[in-house]
Amino acid sequence: MKRAAFTLIELIFVILLIGVLGGVAVPKFLGMRDNAKITSELSTASSVQTAIDVCHGEWIINEGSFTCGFDIDPSDPAQFDAATGYPIKLGSSDTAPFDKILKNGKNVKWVKGADGYYRGPASNGGVKAASPDIAGKPDANDYWEYNSTSGTFTLIDN
Repeated sequence: MKRAAFTLIELIFVILLIGVLGGVAVPKFLGMRDNAKITSELSTASSVQTAIDVCHGEWIINEGSFTCGFDIDPSDPAQFDAATGYPIKLGSSDTAPFDKILKNGKNVKWVKGADGYYRGPASNGGVKAASPDIAGKPDANDYWEYNSTSGTFTLIDN
């Protein structure tokens, strides 16, 4: 009667093969987490820019007599720039930075700093600085800037 058993060399070969596969696969999966954070942040930034563009479009079509976003008063110069047609104040507070233009703006983890820049999740412990830094992708050193004169919401690489 023969016994079905593995030899020591076969076991070592299988362990070595599993180690090589793990060494190749694990770094790929670790990079997916950062890519998901980057994609999420870019998606939110795109939503903000779209909401700003919608307000501007309503301003163009209705010639100043309209409602923009959620609770943005186009007749209030502190909230809306009547000369350019872009909102100035996107949120009601630092803890709700986009609640005036986005339905779930209270849940966004971005804040408006004292300097007027909107900073995204990458600056509060999100994606670490990439090496080399990839232009156009947010990391811990970058911030967002909203210019109410031109209506642009852009990533500033540091």
